[in-house]
Amino acid sequence: MFDPDRELDDVLARIRSPKIARVLRYWHGLRGGRAFPARVDVDPAEIKSTLPHIMLTGISYEPFRVFYRLVGTEIVHWAGVDFTDRFADELMFDDDGRDWTDYYRAAIDSRKPAYGLTDWLVESRVPLWVESLICPLSSDGRTIDRCLAIEDYEPMGALDIEALPPVWERSGTPFKKASE
Repeated sequence: MFDPDRELDDVLARIRSPKIARVLRYWHGLRGGRAFPARVDVDPAEIKSTLPHIMLTGISYEPFRVFYRLVGTEIVHWAGVDFTDRFADELMFDDDGRDWTDYYRAAIDSRKPAYGLTDWLVESRVPLWVESLICPLSSDGRTIDRCLAIEDYEPMGALDIEALPPVWERSGTPFKKASE
């Protein structure tokens, strides 16, 4: 039997980032007894300290696509590019060239938040962790049409962050549409 409270506790026990834990608790609280909260339920003032790490996406079907409606300033800073108003399948950020649409599809197919922890090798240094959470939202209570997502990164010094090249240059892959 599915127990959302137990599942919440299991995921919270694995989360490293207080920001990500806060957003997961917030989403869970907004959900209440419903399957999903709606976008209109999300009040940015209630999660103000996490806003630089937040993304709001639109979800469309047939074909399945993820549209970045809002990308927080910290994510833009780490990525080296603002991808607001772009589709996920137009972007390649992973060193392995994986389409970020896959991560959103996992959250939507499971109909629950998708948590991820990845090691990111930066400039041939020791791997740093990148943690993410994708929380489904629904305008009608059934169809997931938006997602509230957050990313957080292993702490680095300001000079180290400033020295990072844009994300698409880290793997030698230019920023381009995934279909190119």
